[in-house]
Amino acid sequence: MISSLELARICGVSQGTVDRAIHHRTGIGEATRQRILKAAAAHGYSPNPAAREIMTGKSRMVGALTPVTNSVFFMDLLQCIKESLAPQGLRVLLATVNTPEEFQEMIGEFAARRMRAAIVVPPEEGMVISSHVTRDMKVVSLLSPLRGDSAVCFVAPDEVATGKKAVQYLARKGHRRILHLTYWREAMAIRDRARGYEEGMVELGEAPVILRDLSRPILAKAIEKYRPTALFCHNDPLALNVIRILGELDLRVPRDVSVMGVDNSPTFRFLYPDLTTMAYPRERIAVQVTAWISGNKKPRLMEGCRIVEGQTIRKIHSHPIIS
Repeated sequence: MISSLELARICGVSQGTVDRAIHHRTGIGEATRQRILKAAAAHGYSPNPAAREIMTGKSRMVGALTPVTNSVFFMDLLQCIKESLAPQGLRVLLATVNTPEEFQEMIGEFAARRMRAAIVVPPEEGMVISSHVTRDMKVVSLLSPLRGDSAVCFVAPDEVATGKKAVQYLARKGHRRILHLTYWREAMAIRDRARGYEEGMVELGEAPVILRDLSRPILAKAIEKYRPTALFCHNDPLALNVIRILGELDLRVPRDVSVMGVDNSPTFRFLYPDLTTMAYPRERIAVQVTAWISGNKKPRLMEGCRIVEGQTIRKIHSHPIIS
């Protein structure tokens, strides 16, 4: 592969003329343009994007940081954002981090590489982003907010509304003994979704019960003690695991116990299309992220996730006894 300088010498023109021809800019005759393009193809010339970004001071790269790559939810969300950014000429480079130290190191490297923006899922709550990082790079946080200056923003649905909406939906189906299954780890989405569930149960006049350990013995004991008619799971992977454990306990879904998740991930819909769930607003998040990165339109809090009805919730008129 030859350089633009070598191509200019072959064609007997300046480097600037080569640049105008390759990038289809004005200030060059069509015959000269075609001659340069033909020579570029013949000699295998390809523009160096890094060099162009240095010359223009504008990067087309957007860095992405997530804690893991085996999360269907993260990958589906990032894919949606990637597709939204593509028409703006922006590309996404994904990296994974496991600790706050790795996170700070990688986001600093993104800034050093002069990336247009960073889209991140913080590995822990309350992390602070230095103004040195955001001097020339915007940072978009998903799931958990970051602390920083005006170049840092948070994009998410109203998770309290999501939890409350799930309870209201199940109540309309006749359920009152609703158990919420979630995780121990600290994250805004986990905390707020559980709070919405609690508020919804209080409005029903029922005591909220939250289970954070999904081992088979713990779930079996909870079902025996609380006799729930419905299980509201924090996400779809948890819901699928619950359905598996219920099968091992000889409980059928939804005849014996109804199950509901959250995410509506395209990948999980393929694995279990009958699951009743709530659709995480990936497309709306992608639109807001793109508007913020390519312009300056600040994201706003969205309404909660919407219900996607499946076959794992049964409408009841009386409280069945689970034995």
